[in-house]
Amino acid sequence: MTSTMTDNNLTNIEEKQCKNARLVFYKKPIKKDNYKLEVDYIDSPQELRRQRLLEIQKRNRDITFNAGREILEIFKSDNEDEEDMEIEYNNKSWKKYERFKHYANQFMLSEWMFEAPQDILEKWIIVPCPQGKRTLLVACKNSTKVFNRRGNRLGKFQSVLPGGNSDEHHSRCTILDCIWMEKEKTYFVLDVLAWSNQSLLNCDTEFRFFWLKSKFQEIKELQEGGAYNNTYPILLLPRIYFDLNLESALANLSALAPLDGLLFYHRDGLYTRGHTPLVTWLKTFMLPEVLGISLPPPFDEKPDDYIDIRHYLLNFKARKHKEEAVALTNNMEIVDEDVEVT
Repeated sequence: MTSTMTDNNLTNIEEKQCKNARLVFYKKPIKKDNYKLEVDYIDSPQELRRQRLLEIQKRNRDITFNAGREILEIFKSDNEDEEDMEIEYNNKSWKKYERFKHYANQFMLSEWMFEAPQDILEKWIIVPCPQGKRTLLVACKNSTKVFNRRGNRLGKFQSVLPGGNSDEHHSRCTILDCIWMEKEKTYFVLDVLAWSNQSLLNCDTEFRFFWLKSKFQEIKELQEGGAYNNTYPILLLPRIYFDLNLESALANLSALAPLDGLLFYHRDGLYTRGHTPLVTWLKTFMLPEVLGISLPPPFDEKPDDYIDIRHYLLNFKARKHKEEAVALTNNMEIVDEDVEVT
């Protein structure tokens, strides 16, 4: 009895330490005193946070493994715990979505790459990202459901992912981090959280990417849509390594046009919710400034008002706040109209 209580206390302490550590690693606002464009390996806050986070992840793999099991149990549960209906306003139109709180905020989110990591040649993998909507694909209980970052259910269809169609075993569950391209009606896979009841949250990036590649090679039907058991194509995004001809590989991405930008994954990083310095992001026109890599048109085209990364990020943040304020106002107006009608 005493031994069990001691084990529980230690687990609670480790979980609290891990939670506090993640708060430290949350992306800070960009200011003049903490933004550095030049490569500075000694004083770089981002580089130090990466090293500290890798150490913490190594010490807390058991906690991450347990978290992965909990996510699978939630997603496989018969009670999906619908929270409410949420209104989303976009381009002068609005839709109501079912919202499921347990499915919200599951994505691993990137930070802007402030400077080139010191181990970028040996330890980083590039994933090009087309313009689209970030989605969580959950294949479970004989159907495949789509959720956004807020936990709103965007759709439901059949897929040949394990657990994702009526021919599959009811208890299987697969969870993928994807980008949905509306025009192409295609899901592009960024990462994997679980595959056929196997949680991969406690696996490093290199293993997760290897796992995805091998599984997609086995299930060729994922590439074809329009079938009764696979409504939409589900494709794996290319992985680009620095030991290859990098500029040539990046230039050969016309199939993903329009390209939104590039994600940089640290090979040793685990899949964790929220922002992390182990995944960073750049627009393609920023590559010469940060990495000294030049790409051919159209990847090198910059916005007309572009000066440098610092000004771009400050303007980006201001635009985002303005868009959020407009969306909030529109949503409030829609809610008021609904109240008046009823």
